[in-house]
Amino acid sequence: MDASVPKPHVPQGRVLRGQYLEPLRSSKGKIKGLVLNTPEGLQPVKLPKYLRPMLVRELRPGSWVQVWAFPEEDRWRGINLIPWPEPEVPLAFKTALANPASQPVPPTQSTLPTNLGMAPVCIQVCRKGSCFKQGGHQVWSSLQAEVEANPGLQHVTIEATGCMKACKQGPNLRVLPHGKMHSQVTPGRALTLLSGYQSDSNDSPRLAIVD
Repeated sequence: MDASVPKPHVPQGRVLRGQYLEPLRSSKGKIKGLVLNTPEGLQPVKLPKYLRPMLVRELRPGSWVQVWAFPEEDRWRGINLIPWPEPEVPLAFKTALANPASQPVPPTQSTLPTNLGMAPVCIQVCRKGSCFKQGGHQVWSSLQAEVEANPGLQHVTIEATGCMKACKQGPNLRVLPHGKMHSQVTPGRALTLLSGYQSDSNDSPRLAIVD
């Protein structure tokens, strides 16, 4: 490959977390996305057509959500939208939104975390039926606590899901976007898996793996 040919710039994504404030509309009033209230301020996020119906059918203003998004000029371009159950939202995060910025904040470098270069990751944990009884809740709790406490894991989202059709091998979890499933997972194994997605920030604490 000719070293003189510059590589194309690929924008880096992140997970935006916050409250769905209102729909983002075009000049003709059509819904194009959402305005997200985050600790960094109000973030306009444009959504693909297949995600926009969620803003009417499943979500209401005030709902907590997590959006995988990429910076795009004066707004974000979302590629996935995940509801965030309010009981799972940390109290510290809610407190940070008590005095939000009143103006939209463009997705400039100043609003991006140090681990922006890490691709967004979603770890889905089954918390239904057999998986729940075999320790699925403890697996989810361990992962969620580590992500909340570790600055090097802010590109990782932990999501509780329904049955993954492998009940006899539970607890089960699935890692997105590649979709690989792991079975018979313990909290220790889950944290070991999570450590592989930690950024190289020197400010990030080391994971304590305890089974």
